[in-house]
Amino acid sequence: MRLVRWIYLVLLFAACKRSTMDEQPAFIQTGTVTLSTLSYQGSNSSAISELWFYADGDILGVVDTPSALPLLKQGSQTITVFPGIKNNGMGTSRIRYPFYTSYDTSIFVESGKSYRLEPRFNYLSSAVIDATRNFETGNTFIAATDNEAVMDLLSEPELAASGVRCVRMTLPANATLLSYLDETNVDLQAGEVAFLELDYSCNNTFVIGLYAIDGGSSTKVPVLYLTPTQNGDAEVPQWNKIYMDLGMVASQYANADSYRIYVECLRSEAESPVIYLDDLKIVK
Repeated sequence: MRLVRWIYLVLLFAACKRSTMDEQPAFIQTGTVTLSTLSYQGSNSSAISELWFYADGDILGVVDTPSALPLLKQGSQTITVFPGIKNNGMGTSRIRYPFYTSYDTSIFVESGKSYRLEPRFNYLSSAVIDATRNFETGNTFIAATDNEAVMDLLSEPELAASGVRCVRMTLPANATLLSYLDETNVDLQAGEVAFLELDYSCNNTFVIGLYAIDGGSSTKVPVLYLTPTQNGDAEVPQWNKIYMDLGMVASQYANADSYRIYVECLRSEAESPVIYLDDLKIVK
């Protein structure tokens, strides 16, 4: 009787081992991730840092880009991919970006095979996009009263993040404060989902925030402190992109009539701080 039991256990183990070996997982491998835009939506600059994968409506996982993700089920499956970002540039605050579409495809999954996807995303048709602050037709930033910096609208496509033009702000070595204000109001409502998308380059930490304007008074609200993307004199920019949560500010200052973007910098890392800005978008 003991011998029979022993033989049974050996056969069961061999069958399980053989089944496990036969059913090798398949893998999804992601390649280039791109954003496609229409002319009125501005540049196709994006900073999609992660992908949210679903198979037939069930979550597969959230992975950084690029990535490889196992598929345990076989057969025909609908794969849905949502793009994720670092909210306010923070790795601890990752979200599905609410204004990008999903990427959908169908694949027939076979054991041990690899399937390469190159997700292409768009803005949702319902997204309201103000891409006029791209510096291609002018510059809406003006110097604040205590500003000591110099601002140039550059028409040099080799320096711009996209298009032909970008803005460069420089704080001379003998000056103290760089301070500029966007003279165009931003309309936000409490409870509204809204983001500022921004391409920037800098050799010195600077702050970007909003003035919350209520009647004849305003409150300065610093939102992000952006650290250097490069060292040295920053003659050639090294661009980075960030998504700033405007809805958070609107909820905190619900009585404000409007808002204005501002940029400020004090010398810290660089003897002569330089900031480049390009492709600002308000997306709601």
